[in-house]
Amino acid sequence: MNPGFHPTRRDFLRTVTAAGIGVATVGYTGPTWAADGDILHIRNYNSVATLDPARMISGAEGLIGNALYMSLVRFPSDGGWGWQPDAAEHFEQLDGTHYAFRLRKGQQFNNDLGEMTAEDVKYSLERVIRSDKNFPNSGDLGTLSHVEVEDRYSGVIVLKSPYAALITVGLCQSTGSIHSKTAMEAVDDEFGIHPPSCSGPYQLKSWQSKRLTVLERNPAWTGDPQGFREIHIYPINDPKPAELAYEAGELDCTQIAVESVEVFEKRPTPNSTLDVRKALRYYWIGMNMEHPKLADIRVRQAIQWGIDVEAVLKAAWFGLAEPATGIIAPGLIGHREKANIPPKGNPDRARRLLAEAGVKTPFRLRLDCPTDTLEQTVALVAQWCLRDIGFEIDVRPQDSATFLTMGMESGDRWQDVQLFVQSFFMLGDPYYATQWFIEEQVGLWNWERWRSKEFDRRHHVALGLTDESERDRHYQRMQQIMEDTGCYRFLTHGLEPTLYRDNLIPSFRGDGYPIFRDFKRV
Repeated sequence: MNPGFHPTRRDFLRTVTAAGIGVATVGYTGPTWAADGDILHIRNYNSVATLDPARMISGAEGLIGNALYMSLVRFPSDGGWGWQPDAAEHFEQLDGTHYAFRLRKGQQFNNDLGEMTAEDVKYSLERVIRSDKNFPNSGDLGTLSHVEVEDRYSGVIVLKSPYAALITVGLCQSTGSIHSKTAMEAVDDEFGIHPPSCSGPYQLKSWQSKRLTVLERNPAWTGDPQGFREIHIYPINDPKPAELAYEAGELDCTQIAVESVEVFEKRPTPNSTLDVRKALRYYWIGMNMEHPKLADIRVRQAIQWGIDVEAVLKAAWFGLAEPATGIIAPGLIGHREKANIPPKGNPDRARRLLAEAGVKTPFRLRLDCPTDTLEQTVALVAQWCLRDIGFEIDVRPQDSATFLTMGMESGDRWQDVQLFVQSFFMLGDPYYATQWFIEEQVGLWNWERWRSKEFDRRHHVALGLTDESERDRHYQRMQQIMEDTGCYRFLTHGLEPTLYRDNLIPSFRGDGYPIFRDFKRV
């Protein structure tokens, strides 16, 4: 590389987002433009395919949507999992199925679309559950029946039956976004990337697929002043290239790789803060119980007891993450204090189980995983652990698009699934974790293909309870059922380490993901 070459920001980040850094940054010591000015430069962990909240399937899309649209209530900016008013000046649960709201007066949509009213709230929420639309996120609003409009600013959300996750999953997330009814009807209730209306502090300025999303101040915004004139959001899947971009001065804030935490702690980046938070995401090694090689529960149990989770965490998370006891993280309703199978496992017990099953060793199995370094490391450590007890494991990394459809019956590969390294995104309510493992999800996201009437019953009962201790009891039992199937070796909830400039006042959700709209300059 020419030592006198100083790429522009556009050149630099084009290289990062497209190819994962490459040679463009070797030895780069260019100016730290990101630390100055009225523009926030920040990483998003994935690209976006839509900004329609009803169609969002990626959390990365939701992070942007939360800056574009208001909801009645939203997550607080202090890192908690409670809620605070957003468009509503008053929000109250009247009983198990009725929630009253009153909007603040004078809130405007962009594009001269006028004031937000209760009719806009009614339209926006009821649009998500329209049966003729079949939106993928309709389930997040649970048992929503309709919204009753009482006057220009007030209304009542009516549920068919109690739904405990309405606020945290339904309203604080993308499905709670409020749109202009007039603007949406003008585009036949459909849009992709370019919103016909924005009610939040920012609006979309430009979008380049897999390159850059630019938000700008919404001139119709009537709330607290926005922190930036523009927010430039770069989709960088791999945190390692994002770290290099940060150190080159091209980003103000980015999540970093777990393996980099110790490096940045020992050699801090000047004028920067390292923020390490426990995550809610849950990682596990799953087993397809319908595959002939895994049909005997004793074989699955041998795998459970044979995998040393402590060794996995030391290698993949550098010993920084804690072992998981299930799919629900500490601090949430339903978290278990310990799992049946200790993190260390028990190789001798695993060997006995294989012997009882009459398995001839070495017993060969395939372990699929994403191509990410972290998941591949998990797979390789599991391979090493299982070799010691009589398994021969063939690790097969796959790109994300291929991996994510592997266990779905819409394709033709689900019958060949054996073992896999998997992780799911999580929100602040246990319902969001257990919903993927009911019988209806077999062939969709329940790749282990187990079924339990008790699990399904408890899942639906717990969703309608308001007593937190009762909900806690149900969700703990559900995780017990999952472990007893022999289909799961729970690993960890991981970490969310983030670097940001000291001239920023950042804002994060309870799981460590950024709240773009709340970022400010010092």
